[in-house]
Amino acid sequence: MQKCFRCSLCKMVPLPTVLNSRYSDGCPASRLFHFHGYSGSGKSIMALSLIDGRIQVDKTLAEITYACTTCGLCDVSCKFIMEAERQFVNMALREHIVDEGYAMPAHQSMIENLKEYRHPAGKIENTALDWANDLRLKVLPDETAPILLFTGCLQCTDPGAADVTRKLARLLIQAGVDFGIMRDNTISCGLPAYWTGHRDVFTQTANNLTNLLDEMKIQTVVAVSGSCLGALRSKYPEYNRGLKARVLHASEFLAQLIKDKCLPLPQPIVRKVTYHDPCYLGRQSEPPIAWVGENKITHGCMTYSDPPKEINRGVCGVYDEPRQVLRNIKGLDFIEMHRIREYSYCCGGGGGVPLAYPDLAQSAALDRIEEAVDVGAECLVTACHHCRANLSKSQQSMGESLLPVVDIIDLVFEAADIN
Repeated sequence: MQKCFRCSLCKMVPLPTVLNSRYSDGCPASRLFHFHGYSGSGKSIMALSLIDGRIQVDKTLAEITYACTTCGLCDVSCKFIMEAERQFVNMALREHIVDEGYAMPAHQSMIENLKEYRHPAGKIENTALDWANDLRLKVLPDETAPILLFTGCLQCTDPGAADVTRKLARLLIQAGVDFGIMRDNTISCGLPAYWTGHRDVFTQTANNLTNLLDEMKIQTVVAVSGSCLGALRSKYPEYNRGLKARVLHASEFLAQLIKDKCLPLPQPIVRKVTYHDPCYLGRQSEPPIAWVGENKITHGCMTYSDPPKEINRGVCGVYDEPRQVLRNIKGLDFIEMHRIREYSYCCGGGGGVPLAYPDLAQSAALDRIEEAVDVGAECLVTACHHCRANLSKSQQSMGESLLPVVDIIDLVFEAADIN
């Protein structure tokens, strides 16, 4: 925290990567509220003030801290010039606020539901297998399969997510993949608890799900949504432990099937599309790097690690595979936006923001859609249930339909031309 010298890089994408000054903002909260406290630097300064006893946790501090999508852009952008961990500070600050009894009221119902029903929406009356009741899928652990299709929780309450999940299952069937789904297919990965700083709830959820999946002895977990991938691959090892099974996102698995010619895509799609990198599929999907050493100071102020510490800079997220999939679809004209890969602009759908700050969620989504329209796209493609839902809902709330938003699985399914 003491390393911050207020360069404001946490508010923008690094200058050498700016392709259009209109799209140089990196932090949705800073862009909307125009005050330093909402930035990654601002939260670090407030956290340091707490440690030094200059301020106390109160409602105002909580409200400013939670006006953040926890996208992690401030973290990777800051690391462009220094070794610092803004995301760790952001989340530790949230966890401290929860411990002090100032959790956001808008999140309480969701957290209680996660604790009691393992789903943020509460008890799910209709079985999650309804979307698959005519597909004759294997149900684990009653049956065995080397691959688990991890559907996440949003498909239980969001018809769009359920449709995407069904399409992926049909694609895997078409490719001859031996896979199954969980008997209790309503279980959440728990990411909403991580987002909102409820560390104990997230750790317990991660522990329960990790034990369950490890007991199934599956070899590969394929996550439908990018947010689930980020939780399983990156946050579980940090807060609990990683899965024994290999964890892949659907786009990674589909890219390999297409490369191996197990999944032909004969149907051309004549459309100009752009791709939105989800935060938790991209920069937030890197597992934590173990390091043992000592942080030292030289010349009175310069810090360094001994031995040198490897830093997660967000560059090793899932970026290439979705683009490989899109480039393998005939007729598709794929164009990039200005802010991509580890410097992608957040859709506004994470961090518990849609519940507590719907204006921020909408503002971020509309900024991103404007960028997609500006590069000439006719369709915005993403690979996360939360991104697709917030980008679509934000347009609907404005009474507009600027750009259709689809999941990458939608396009693959269309190109596969399955009857």
